Amino acid sequence: MPLPPNLHPDFSSLPWIHQLLTSTDPTLNLSDTHTKTDTYSPPTSASNTLFATTLANPSSDAIRASLHFTRRCPEPDSIAVSTTPARDALTPIPTEHCTLLSLGTGIDGKTSRAHGGFNALLLDHQLGRTAAVSSASATPATATMTVDYKAPVVTPGVVLVRAWLVGLEGRKIWVRGVVEDGEGRALAVGKALFLKEKGGGRI
Repeated sequence: MPLPPNLHPDFSSLPWIHQLLTSTDPTLNLSDTHTKTDTYSPPTSASNTLFATTLANPSSDAIRASLHFTRRCPEPDSIAVSTTPARDALTPIPTEHCTLLSLGTGIDGKTSRAHGGFNALLLDHQLGRTAAVSSASATPATATMTVDYKAPVVTPGVVLVRAWLVGLEGRKIWVRGVVEDGEGRALAVGKALFLKEKGGGRI
């Protein structure tokens, strides 16, 4: 698979991202590329203004660029969801939702280190996105989330955030995820329970 033509320089300059995005894995699906420019203008409507507006604004030097993709999940505890009748469906493939993020120094808690709360925010966002797609629920709510901090997230720098479904029962959605560096080293690991909305939009 060729690299996206509009790949942000923060991504295209790194060999490990070249290897990641040019994989021959047939399940790799690139989407939702976001590149910030000097002519940035906030979206006229966004349900998640924290990520779409506040953190994406160049003046914040928080998230400089992002690229979302899905692929087959290698994690042994991942499960797949099939929305087609069993008699017609192929064996569903466990999928993980991945986001590359170029991070600036506007998220620092200590010089050149991302604030621990920001690392948890990345996991909550990615796990929630995965829960929403996996359960066909537009706005699942975080019920509980546990984060284990393994190593600092260095800024400025690029990280990969991965998340995958591990359980689905009624309104309950269990998800796991990890923030990694370019060597695949876990920087923060999270697990969470999300709840689908009840009728009428109540949790």
